[in-house]
Amino acid sequence: MRRASCVLAAAALAAVVLAVGCGKKVSIEEGKAKILELAEKGVPEREMSDIKMYIFQMETAKKTGNGSQFSVYQDSLTRTLAEFEGRMAALLEKSGPYMDSLRQACDGKLAQLKGLHLEAGEKGKAAVDSLMKIESQKMYALSRLDSWSLDLDTILMQQKLADSLRGEFVGIWVMEQESSDKRYNVVEREEIHMRKDGTLFIMLGKKGKISDDASENYLFESYGTWDLLGDVAHHYIKRDRRVRQEFTGIDPATGKMRTKKEPPFDSAVTDGSKDMDMPWEALNKDYKRFRK
Repeated sequence: MRRASCVLAAAALAAVVLAVGCGKKVSIEEGKAKILELAEKGVPEREMSDIKMYIFQMETAKKTGNGSQFSVYQDSLTRTLAEFEGRMAALLEKSGPYMDSLRQACDGKLAQLKGLHLEAGEKGKAAVDSLMKIESQKMYALSRLDSWSLDLDTILMQQKLADSLRGEFVGIWVMEQESSDKRYNVVEREEIHMRKDGTLFIMLGKKGKISDDASENYLFESYGTWDLLGDVAHHYIKRDRRVRQEFTGIDPATGKMRTKKEPPFDSAVTDGSKDMDMPWEALNKDYKRFRK
């Protein structure tokens, strides 16, 4: 059944390429049409470079009125398309067993993945499986399958890196900044708590004088989970909390100092709008780590 399927696929592709013979020569328009059809079937551009070259040469010869050169290039185009037909048909006939074997190998790679790496690896699966079921898309399926297999190799390497770094991400990471202007005592502090059990706590606060006539005092907290994809920590925020937010400054209406307070809130986050990424390089550059 597999060989019969491959033969049918080969026949389908052969029908796409212009059948040559009985002295019929391929025109410029026919050559261009076949390139478009082959591209839709998933034939790589690099495989059609000679065909495109002969079409270009035919167009040039036609513009200059050089009939003898036009005839030479047309013969080359006709011959190249015929050879291409045979080559692609043979490739398709062999591609079935190869794709089955490569698809099984991809399943083996997927079995080694977990967490975010498994999610990333599975993204190419549905498209490949769908294309493999369509005889007219075998060439495209083969190209996508090869690309997916290479992607899985990369993701396996990312998982190995994540496994080696996971313990290094665990801890309390602190970034504290003071105003460069010594007249003001404002301090901004961010803490990121990445726990061994995968839970996450983030605190962001600021307090102090930010100008001659203004000061800020706020504290926000976030709760969620974290996981690694390669050397990047993905923070998934599930709960956001405003503990306090105050701003003191001059009221333009009265010219007097006034403190504006925002009400606290504690709300669930379900749309992923607060999620963020933290690369290992940025974490080490901007934060100081404290082990629990």
